[in-house]
Amino acid sequence: MRHLLVLVSLLCVVGVSAAAPLGPVAPQLGFGVHGNFSLGSLPGPAFAGSAPLKDAYGPGLGGGVHLDLGLPGLSLRLSGDYLRYSLDEGHFRESYAGVFGDAVDQISLQGGGLGILSAGVNAKVAVMPLPVVRPYVTGGAGLAWLSMDETRTSIAGQPGRTFPATTQGGKTSFNLGAGADLEVGIKLFVEARYVWILTEGERSTYVPVALGVTF
Repeated sequence: MRHLLVLVSLLCVVGVSAAAPLGPVAPQLGFGVHGNFSLGSLPGPAFAGSAPLKDAYGPGLGGGVHLDLGLPGLSLRLSGDYLRYSLDEGHFRESYAGVFGDAVDQISLQGGGLGILSAGVNAKVAVMPLPVVRPYVTGGAGLAWLSMDETRTSIAGQPGRTFPATTQGGKTSFNLGAGADLEVGIKLFVEARYVWILTEGERSTYVPVALGVTF
């Protein structure tokens, strides 16, 4: 929590400093919604306690809301997001065929959903403002709540190993990424970020991609 408060304070100071040389400028406010997804080809998910199963997850899907505060040369984004991954037996079998051989087809998985609820603040800085497309870099911090459902395995119909449900809440997170705003009558954006969550034990990471609209 202390890390988050320090970063939020720094972002606010930078925003005020960026606006000061240009005199009083009314900040531009925008509210929007977005969808979140994470393809299986992207890094992650890698969550504390899920290492034995990390190659068994399919795409992550979710959504969120955001509030933008636009300042000259810089904008701040407050956002709340949810993303959920489900186990994918086909992906698991492809990943572990070299370990289990033909027996991998007899392994079944039940449960094991992974959910991430997060809230945070990010700074956005345009790197090449163009008439329609405005690429930007972004970085920030927040808090994340993680949950993993109980996972049950079976082999040829016989009960196998069970991974208990786990939760970790209010963990500090950091992220870096890039995106682009598109002005096409309405303001759309696409953005990808690499996220680190300071979970107990090993660090948790994932790569969410967001597609959204800001009003």
